[in-house]
Amino acid sequence: MAGPGKRRKVRIELFDVIKAVTIFLVIVGHTTGNLETPMFRRMLYAFHMPLFFFLGGLSTRPAVLRTRREWIGFLRKNILALVVPYLVWGLIYAPFSYGNFPHFLYASWKSLVDLGTLTSLWYLSAFFMARILVQLVIWLLDRLKVADLKTACGICAVPLMTAGFLLPRLENGYPWCLDVSLVAAGYVLLGIALRSQVLVLAQGKVSLLVTVCLLSLGLFLGGTLLRGDSLYLCLMCNADYGNVFWFLLNSVTGSLLVMSACMLLVRMAREGFRPFSTSVITYIGQRTLGIFLLHKNMLQELILPWIRSWMHAPQLVTALLGSCIALVASMLLCMLIERYVPQLLGQFPRYEQS
Repeated sequence: MAGPGKRRKVRIELFDVIKAVTIFLVIVGHTTGNLETPMFRRMLYAFHMPLFFFLGGLSTRPAVLRTRREWIGFLRKNILALVVPYLVWGLIYAPFSYGNFPHFLYASWKSLVDLGTLTSLWYLSAFFMARILVQLVIWLLDRLKVADLKTACGICAVPLMTAGFLLPRLENGYPWCLDVSLVAAGYVLLGIALRSQVLVLAQGKVSLLVTVCLLSLGLFLGGTLLRGDSLYLCLMCNADYGNVFWFLLNSVTGSLLVMSACMLLVRMAREGFRPFSTSVITYIGQRTLGIFLLHKNMLQELILPWIRSWMHAPQLVTALLGSCIALVASMLLCMLIERYVPQLLGQFPRYEQS
C-alpha cells in the first residue's frame, strides 16, 4: 500500500488475526436472509462492518499525494483492487441483461438487490469511495500544513460521519454508496489516527488486555443482548443505522472486544505456556477479500440447505457449522484463483506497488 519502489509492505500479524476473526463473523452474519433478525445477527451487525473499515485504516500508512502521477497511481491501484472485482463478480453472479447495466453501474446496495446479483458487493463500491474521501482529507490537511496528520485525521472523521448520518435517504441509495462511504471513511480515518495506540495496547500487560476485553464485553452486551427486542438490526449497506448513539457505542465496544481478544490470542501464541503458530489464522486474514466474494452464495444455496437436511439444531449451531465449512471452501477456492487467475481477486502483480 506504500508508494513506488521495491520496498515490501510489512504485514502486522495482529491485524491479520483480527481480519480473520472479522471475516468469520461476516460469514456467520450471512447465514440468514437480509431481513431476518435473530439476536446473534443483530449483535454481529452492530459492529462487524465498522470494524472492517476501521481495520482498513489500521492497515494504511497515510501518504500525501501531491503530483498528478501519484494520484493516477493511487486511482489505478484502487480501481484494480476494488472496482475490477466489483465489475467481474457482479457480472458473474447477476443474470445477464442489458437492462441490468444501469443498476449495476449505480453500485448502491439497493441497486444490487434489484439486479439480483451478490449484494455484498456494496462493500467494494463503498470502500473505493471511502478511500478516495480519505485521500482527499489527507491532501487537504497537507495543503493546510497540519503538523500532526494522524490526530487531524481522527478529528476529520467526525464531520464526515455526521454528514453520512444526516444525508437524506434516497429510495435507491446514493450512487456508489456515497452516503455509506462518508461513514466508512470516518472509520478508516479513525483507524489511521489510532494505529499507534492499538499497537501500544497490544504490547501492554496481559492484565490490562483482560480488563479491556471484559470491560468492552460488558458494555457491548449492555448495548446489544441486554436490550432485547429493542436492539435494532443495523444495515450499514443501506445506511440504516437505527439510533445513532447505540450504533456508535456498539460499533466501538464490539470492535474493541474483538481486537482485545485477538491481542490476547497473539500473546498466548507467542508467550503462553505452550506457544503455538497463528500462521493459519493470518493466512485467512490475508485473503479476506476473496473469502468475502466467494462465501455467501455457496453458504446460503448449498451448505446450509445440506446441513439442515440431516441436522436439526438451533439456528446459531447450524450457522456456526455452516460458516466453518464455507470458510474452508472459500479458502480452497481462493488458493486456486490466486494461482491461476489472481485478477479475479483484484491482484495484478504487474501493477502492484509494494
